Amino acid sequence: MFRALTYGISLCLLAVSAVAQEAAEQPAAEAEAPAAAAEEAAEATGGTWSGSAELGGTVTTGNSETENLNGKAEAVYERDRWRHTTKAEALYSSDAGVDTAERYVASYKADYKRSERSYIFGALRGEVDEFSGYEYRVSESVGYGRRFWEVPDKGYFDLEAGPGFRHSKPEDGVREDHAIARMAAKYRNKWTPNTEFSEDLIVEAGTDNTFTESVTGYKVRINSSLAMKLSYTIKHNTDVPVDKENTDTITAVTLVYDF
Repeated sequence: MFRALTYGISLCLLAVSAVAQEAAEQPAAEAEAPAAAAEEAAEATGGTWSGSAELGGTVTTGNSETENLNGKAEAVYERDRWRHTTKAEALYSSDAGVDTAERYVASYKADYKRSERSYIFGALRGEVDEFSGYEYRVSESVGYGRRFWEVPDKGYFDLEAGPGFRHSKPEDGVREDHAIARMAAKYRNKWTPNTEFSEDLIVEAGTDNTFTESVTGYKVRINSSLAMKLSYTIKHNTDVPVDKENTDTITAVTLVYDF
């Protein structure tokens, strides 16, 4: 399983790198053109791409046999009033050959910009966590978002909310479908040209369960493309199977490639 997961994350990183390389191979004159000309060039090539890929892991042998690997990839495509964001992440760890964590998450969100500050969105999120007591959890939602604060080349703060549905399949039960209210926040702030603080918060509140995920990150840039990142993730469910904990935390150090 560890080897298969490694291959899967490697393929994600290769795909992101290919997109970055294609963007980097555009003529230098285009990059130096005035803002209006750059926008026209982006439109002519079908929009603009940006994103990141991060990977971290450790393997120990000898007196202790442990493996852990975590990776994330994000790609953002913007054209006209549309912004499409795709994310994927995976986490795996084992101790003495026994799996202790295995989690996969994928999400997609489409934003339609109504103005410079506001947008409407449609979001889809799926999660498979082998140690959560559920075979899978999938949610879809629509709603309204607004950028409340933005300083160019420094940071921004977005808030969004809307209704949706969640579909869950317990390991020893039948599929459950419930209406939810989804709320999310995204905050970025470059404290210095080489450091950035980030916070991503998602809340899916339903009558059966309220799911909350907070991801706090601190990134230190190595060069224009590479950075080291320390992140702390908190996952909380108000209602879980009898033998499961309500709260999980993940602390990770990863190498990040931005494009």
